[in-house]
This record gives sequence, C-alpha cells and structure tokens, in this order.
Amino acid sequence: MFLLALAVAPGIAVCLFIYSLNKYGRGSMRYLVFSFVLGMLATVPALLVQMLAEDVRDAPSRHSILSYAWYAYIVVALSEEGSKFLVLRCYAYPKKSFAGPFDGIVYSVMIGMGFATIENIEYVRQFGAEIGFSRFFLAIPAHASFAVLMGYPAGKAKSDRPHAFWLMLQGLLVAVLFHGSFDFFLFLQQKREATEYFSTGILSFGTFASFYIAVRLAMRAIRRHRADPDESNDSDDADRRGDPDKLPGEWSQNTNFRREE
Repeated sequence: MFLLALAVAPGIAVCLFIYSLNKYGRGSMRYLVFSFVLGMLATVPALLVQMLAEDVRDAPSRHSILSYAWYAYIVVALSEEGSKFLVLRCYAYPKKSFAGPFDGIVYSVMIGMGFATIENIEYVRQFGAEIGFSRFFLAIPAHASFAVLMGYPAGKAKSDRPHAFWLMLQGLLVAVLFHGSFDFFLFLQQKREATEYFSTGILSFGTFASFYIAVRLAMRAIRRHRADPDESNDSDDADRRGDPDKLPGEWSQNTNFRREE
C-alpha cells in the first residue's frame, strides 16, 4: 500500500498545485479528472510503439550513439509526447473551458501526470521505494514541465486560429525536444563506448541541463499567466459578456476596439 501511495501521490500533488495556480478561471473538475484518466490510458499506444522497436539499452555495444538518439527522441519521446498530445488535441482542446494559455497548461498537466502515474506505478513495482523517491524529485517534475511546454502554446492556439496549427505543432515539438534530450543523456550513461569519450559527469550534466531549462521555461509560462490575466480569459467570462460562441480572445479584441473608438 505504501508503494502504491508513493507512486500515485506525486502526480496528484502536481495536478492540485497547477490547478490552484489558475486564478482567473477553472475548468470543469469532471473534465480534468477524465483528462487524467485518459493520460493513464495514453501509456498504451506509447508502450506498443516501444515494444515494436528494439531497445538499444538491451545490447549497448551493438548500437551507435546515433541509434541512441533515434531511440530517445523518436521511439520514446515522440511516442509518449505524441500520445499525450492526441488526448490534448482530441479531448481537451474542443472543450469550452479550454479557452486560454493556462487552460492549456492545466489540461496538459492533468494528462501528463496521468501518464507519469502509470509509469511510476510500474517503476516502483519493479524497483521499489528507492526509485519512487528519485522519480519524485526528477522524473515527475520533468514530465510536468514537458506538459506545461506543450499545453501553453495549445492554449494560445485556441484564440489564435490563423496560427493554431503551428502553435500546436510547436508545443508538441518542444516537449519532444526536451523529453528526448533528457532521456538521451540518461541512456548514454549506460553505454560504455559513450563514457569512454564523455565522462559520466558530462552526460549527467546534459540530463540535468535538459531538465533545468525545461523547468525554467515552464515556470516562465506560468508566471506570464499570473502576471497577465488578459491572456487567460476563460469561457465563463465570455458567457457572462454575451455570446457564448465567441472565444475569449475575440471578446478581448472587440472590447479593446470599442475603447479605442
């Protein structure tokens, strides 16, 4: 029971923390909980992709550093972030409560933490409490940061329809970039040939740098929301102003136009 709590608690704690930061509007709790559950289910397609691909860590001497990069960025990072992205785009994005950048962050974090919780349960089951504690301080915050970096552009896309495709793609690619870099340097530490050219300290620094930059960028996105409420109008605000079919961004633009007149 303790191991299960250790595996589940970090993801839920991150979800509650991010939800508490949303000062200007909060989506339906039912939708957020379902997003978390769908994030858990998103582990299935990612796992299938990784099962079909050869794990380079099983035979390190047979694989080049380029093979490690392919495995980290494409097989692992793209399959995992892509699965989460599909949930975000197909389930959360169409919701009326998904109306601004911070809504994108909240929904994306719910999905990401659902995914990370299933990963945590499996890791703790296999390796015990020690790995659970280490993931609490590294892997879980990393997954949360990747989710913020994906969700923030997705939230902006909702009120910027002409650039929506590129904003959504940006969020996906940035999450894959940082997730892949984090895993790439981590995986290389298990390859003897790599440690002959680069010390374990340098490879560890690469992992930490990927983690640190992702966390810093995620915190900047959150601070931007808290400093600028106009970026985070939600659908309830739009409903109170009048036409519920209008996006909050459109109402904000119209209001500014009338003031200028």
